[in-house]
Amino acid sequence: MRRTKEEADITRQRLLLAALNVFSSQGYDATRLEDIAAEAEVTRGAIYHHFGGKAELYNEMVMEFTQRVMPIITEAVAQGGSVLDTLRRLFVSTLSYIEEDAIYRAVNELVLFKTSVSPELAEGMQRKIEGIYGLIEFVSQQIQQGMDAGEIRGDMDARDTAIAFLSLQNGLMMVWLLEPKLFSLKAKAQSMAEIFIHGIVP
Repeated sequence: MRRTKEEADITRQRLLLAALNVFSSQGYDATRLEDIAAEAEVTRGAIYHHFGGKAELYNEMVMEFTQRVMPIITEAVAQGGSVLDTLRRLFVSTLSYIEEDAIYRAVNELVLFKTSVSPELAEGMQRKIEGIYGLIEFVSQQIQQGMDAGEIRGDMDARDTAIAFLSLQNGLMMVWLLEPKLFSLKAKAQSMAEIFIHGIVP
């Protein structure tokens, strides 16, 4: 019987979740497609029906699961208010989401700590680099608007300030993922945001 699109989509999601679990426990290099198929309770052929191979499966899994945060970012911007209000919400809501969403947390742990540099993952790395450039551009635009409105100091470079914003955010995420007992991201995100804001207001 020909599978429906809904059934195919369900199988694809099972494979993505299985891949996250297996890659996280075994690492990219040690993982075989057979391991992922067994975890998902499907055949190895089912993987090739959806993905070209291990590298494509890994890259697609990382891309899709990291996109889970996008509605949070969209909502933070859509609430409006001043630029400083938007930057606070972006900072706090994104960090809080890492602690709240197990899949988003796991994919970040996998990418940061459990995947070695591999030529076959170059396409996924390029996507990540392009995403970073996009984030820097987006935050730079927000900060420039704040400068133009007099909310943010005008003696700074907007792009440098955006890089500092994202570096603090990502640095906190990495420290927390490495040792969650050290502090709670949700509990500390607001105070960390205020430390950054204090440095950029006139």
